[in-house]
Amino acid sequence: MTRRSITTTTAGMAVLVALALIAPQSGAQENDGFAVAKGRTTFRTYCASCHGEEADGRGPVAQYLSIVPADLTVIADRYGEFPTERVREIIDGRQEVRTHGSREMPIWGDIFRTPLVPSGTPEDPEERSARIIDELVRYLRSIQVSD
Repeated sequence: MTRRSITTTTAGMAVLVALALIAPQSGAQENDGFAVAKGRTTFRTYCASCHGEEADGRGPVAQYLSIVPADLTVIADRYGEFPTERVREIIDGRQEVRTHGSREMPIWGDIFRTPLVPSGTPEDPEERSARIIDELVRYLRSIQVSD
């Protein structure tokens, strides 16, 4: 091998390594964007009637509830940062979250175990529920605003 071919090969390898390091991040961002979009759709289907289209707690059903739905756009402000696991547990609802108060909200963890749309791809019920809740959590994290 000549000195020039070694230099060219080394430069080519450096470019490949750089691309390999960048690619997973791009894919992760695309996947996160897809999960957020799916979470937004799920939110509008299952949550907006109480929490509102803008997740501000002013859904059309809110006036009929004994407990006012939370403004979900200020969760991070309320806690100082977005409490991912806590939000996940509250949405899931199968484990009691003492500081959440009474449970007027549906237990989505059980509901999301059932296929929402028939598909040809079998999916474990627990995995389905966890995936849908994760998409909702990602969506809620994406809509946080500061006061």
